[in-house]
Amino acid sequence: MTKNLSRLLWRRYRQWFWALLGISVLAGIAIALMDTESWSHHSSVLFSDQIDQWLVYQNSKYGSVSLFSYWFVFIAWLSGLLLMMQDLKGNFNQFLFASGYPRQRIYWTKLGMALTGLVAIDVVTALVQYLIYWLKLPHGMSFNLALPGFLTTWLSGLVLALVMFAICWFAALILGQSGALVITVCGFTLSLVGLNTFFQGKTILMATRDVEWLAMELWLLAAVVLLVWGSFLFSRLSLEHDGEYLMFPRLRIPLYLVFVAYITFIFSINSGEWQPTVISFTVAAIFGYLWLWRPQLIEKWHQRRGN
Repeated sequence: MTKNLSRLLWRRYRQWFWALLGISVLAGIAIALMDTESWSHHSSVLFSDQIDQWLVYQNSKYGSVSLFSYWFVFIAWLSGLLLMMQDLKGNFNQFLFASGYPRQRIYWTKLGMALTGLVAIDVVTALVQYLIYWLKLPHGMSFNLALPGFLTTWLSGLVLALVMFAICWFAALILGQSGALVITVCGFTLSLVGLNTFFQGKTILMATRDVEWLAMELWLLAAVVLLVWGSFLFSRLSLEHDGEYLMFPRLRIPLYLVFVAYITFIFSINSGEWQPTVISFTVAAIFGYLWLWRPQLIEKWHQRRGN
């Protein structure tokens, strides 16, 4: 039964994965060629000594090398958003629910196929990149790749890609309006980039290795929580709320509280005074109420602007 479900899902997703693989390989070739233009021809090795340490490898004075490109994080982010959203909007979930397969099996089979496909795309693209690096090596330069830096960089990158996938996957499951979903996910992702920069400054007294491994553990925990919670919600997904902002009305109050707390935090985190906190809390509370409980007011406002 699981094999039949896997075949059914593969027929659904295979065009997406093949297209994504082709685009990803082309992007990997472009990234590798741009990296090779930055290499120093006065060095005997490509990687710096950091490649021998259990740290995420950074670009060295010898030139840029993308061991794990941020492109992989982006395609994970995009796949989490589109795979779940398209199944909902294309009535594929309704077809699966009517097919007799248990919802938990559908969810985990779908998730496993998505993650396996993304990892396969990452590996193939990375191999193409590394091949270009090797072919473009200047005479006398050694390709001194070492496992500590390589494994740490890949582990950190995969965890980051996983949490970006999980955020979009979970958001696409609970939000029923495509436009609002894209705006919400893009805004939240950009805010995470800013918070990451802020906390890097706060952890400057910690060893770099400790910061990186702590970040990986926190990101991994967040991804697991979102994916497991998504499994719970998927079993209770009602297609009656399709087209509404929230597919699960009971999440309205928890989402409202999280939204107000998060917005207040990010807009007052650098302030030592109480005024920015009060202002951001008030604005977030009012906007969140209008967004979640009074969507018709916002729709009328958009209609008036359109007219």
